Amino acid sequence: MPVWGILFGGLAVFVAAPALLLATGHDTLKPSADSDKALSLAGALVPALAGMLLIRGIPLHAPKLLPEPTDRGRLRKQATALALIAFLWPLALFLVSAAGQQALVRDIWGLAKPLVFLILPLLLLRTRGEPDPFRLTWLPRQAWRWLAPLPAVLVFGWLYVLGPLAPPLPTSEDYPDPVYLAVGATLTFFTANVLEEVFFRGMLQTRLEALFGRWPGILLAALLFAWLHLPTHGQGSLPLTLGVIVAFQGFFGLFTGYLWSRYRNLWAPIAAHTAMNTVPLLLM
Repeated sequence: MPVWGILFGGLAVFVAAPALLLATGHDTLKPSADSDKALSLAGALVPALAGMLLIRGIPLHAPKLLPEPTDRGRLRKQATALALIAFLWPLALFLVSAAGQQALVRDIWGLAKPLVFLILPLLLLRTRGEPDPFRLTWLPRQAWRWLAPLPAVLVFGWLYVLGPLAPPLPTSEDYPDPVYLAVGATLTFFTANVLEEVFFRGMLQTRLEALFGRWPGILLAALLFAWLHLPTHGQGSLPLTLGVIVAFQGFFGLFTGYLWSRYRNLWAPIAAHTAMNTVPLLLM
């Protein structure tokens, strides 16, 4: 597919999803299938869009932090393999769930993530001979790459957790067992906040950007990140579920993808993911 097709096709999906939700009267949504908390569509979109505007407006960024690919054939194979993992694993779990095995999906969802999104990709990306130019760097040396993302992450976190459009905070009635809460929050931090950002931004988006350019790469990675939530974030009908995961997880993926693209500091999208998933539990 040409680059312009990816760009305009991806943009069309992100425009169509919230438009269709509004047109069908679904202006509130559930962040997940088992959540009792309602979140307005604006509450899902505004924090991500505000964060993206701050990223765009703050001049401290370096658009050429991505190295030039020396072997586009190998890069294409790597990106294809990672994209297939991102597409096929949620599809397989969705089919298992549709067959009436929702409990099985819940049991293996978090436990299988390190295998599917870390060990398998590392084996596929393993190179012999020349070093991989897209190997992740965990500690950027430039101070601005640590400071510049802070306004966007802090504003996103405040709007999503405490802002006027934020969903209600969880209460002790939602999580009566503190040990279960602590274990679950810790596992979520590593398997979602860290691992999903490592795979979808650090591994997948990086290679998609190198192949297709910044925004086609961000759009593709964000859509595949939204697709990841298909088996666990069902909203009833399949069209409604697809619209909700694009409007909720997809726009969040645009925000964290733009963070990664501008600053190449993986701790910034991890911090944003933590603000969304973990901070509400800590405030409880």
